[in-house]
Amino acid sequence: MRGRSTALELLDVETPRHEELFRLAGYLAFVNRWLGATRAVARELRGLPVPATLLDVGAGAGDIARDLARRYPGLRPVAVDLSGALLALARDLPRVRGDARRLPFRDASVDVVASTHLFHHLTDDEAVLALGEFARVARRRVVVSDLLRRRRAVAWIRLLTLWANRFAKFDGPLSVRRGFTLAEAESLARRAGLGWLRARERFGHRFTLAGERPPG
Repeated sequence: MRGRSTALELLDVETPRHEELFRLAGYLAFVNRWLGATRAVARELRGLPVPATLLDVGAGAGDIARDLARRYPGLRPVAVDLSGALLALARDLPRVRGDARRLPFRDASVDVVASTHLFHHLTDDEAVLALGEFARVARRRVVVSDLLRRRRAVAWIRLLTLWANRFAKFDGPLSVRRGFTLAEAESLARRAGLGWLRARERFGHRFTLAGERPPG
């Protein structure tokens, strides 16, 4: 799969009805917990001194933020999303409506900025802007987790969404086509001036682009 798809996902152009949104959030929580998404971010948080604050940007209903807080007692997550409808499902978490390309937080105001399954919704230029914002706000670490663009991942996600709702069925395979290779992810980091971020392949046809902020 040579280049990223530029087709828009349903979630980019349509707000699901409440019942559909609730089902979609449940499906995504299952995928995140059991198919590697939460684990990928958790691995990049190893050794982080706690207590610590973490912005989960593109948090949706907040399932990853909750799971990370359980795994790392002392971690204080804040859910950030552009969708008010999704944030309404994260009512048990501190939450802020905000755009990853222009985060409503001060410089160096949290310990970690992380995101999962957000960057494939962005153009390359938007992803570079978001990385710059993540690095501006984070004191210690930046962690991006998303999907690797590969053919077998498309087949895999089609199987996983056979009984899912129409959003997951349509958006799942397209999310992979909008994903990145490891080389592309590191190229985005270099464009953002963040050569300290490294891309690594993770379980479940995904990657992390992450690193510890250099001193000074």
